[in-house]
Amino acid sequence: MKRREFLKKGAGSTMAFALSGLIMSSSNAQAAGTVVYNISADSQVQTMIDGTTVFTWGLNDPVSPGPGHIGSGMVVTEGDTIEVNLTNNLDRNINFVVDGVLGSTPSVAPGETKTYTFTAPAAGTYMYTDSVNGYISKSMGLFGPLVVMPSDAETTLYTNGPAFDKQYTLVYSDMDGRLNEAISNGDTSYDINNYEPNYYFANGLIYPDTKKFDDTGISMAVGSHVAIRFVNASIIEYPMHFHGYHVNVIKKDRELVTDFISRDSVLVRPNTTVEVILPVEIAGAYPLHTHYVPGVTVNGVYANPHGGGLIIMVAT
Repeated sequence: MKRREFLKKGAGSTMAFALSGLIMSSSNAQAAGTVVYNISADSQVQTMIDGTTVFTWGLNDPVSPGPGHIGSGMVVTEGDTIEVNLTNNLDRNINFVVDGVLGSTPSVAPGETKTYTFTAPAAGTYMYTDSVNGYISKSMGLFGPLVVMPSDAETTLYTNGPAFDKQYTLVYSDMDGRLNEAISNGDTSYDINNYEPNYYFANGLIYPDTKKFDDTGISMAVGSHVAIRFVNASIIEYPMHFHGYHVNVIKKDRELVTDFISRDSVLVRPNTTVEVILPVEIAGAYPLHTHYVPGVTVNGVYANPHGGGLIIMVAT
């Protein structure tokens, strides 16, 4: 089932926002210029594509989910007032921070709700997470993408910036099952310095499930320009490689790239975002995958019949 069809059936009235891969419900809209998000931090047991069950955390907003299986996502306009009501259903303190925008915020205790308010920054791609628990938070799933659109346009990356016909947000993450098991058992002996992932995700999905959602599998037309927003919620870097196409790297962490060059691989470092424009010059269906070889395995198995890790299909 297409994600937008699912949302229409499962979350009431929804609307696609600015041709984005993210979805925002009209019920989230408040007074002009103010957007309210009600997000919960939850634990859950998830079944991986190979049938393994893993204990995870997640930020969840049924009204405004992120792309794929990301539980929470925001699309706003620069200058908007953003109000986040965060309910903590976990067993420890957490907080809400936005990389490069909102840091050192007060924590919220288990069973409580705290409101965080900030102004949407300049147009670009951001990530929000918890900083109280450091790298463990992202590894367990506490993150979401924040896309800020320019105030005077819906189809450019920034004011007077390059235009696009469609845009997609791709959030990369991974998990080390040993950490998840330790957290589930209350074991504090796990050393994050020994982090070695055995599952890899694009928008919370493992290939071929990445093909099943229309905000994760990239669909486009020859002659169009597609914006892709990479978000790396991992603690390892991902060199993302395009087959069949070259892209123009526009921004890294919202900073314009001055040494412009068309390339078929884009390095997305941990805790960073990269924005590119893909000029669609030929027809076809090609993979977009990480050149970090373990990233295309599933639980240590390469070319696993259950799936292929961090792979996305790009097709006309």
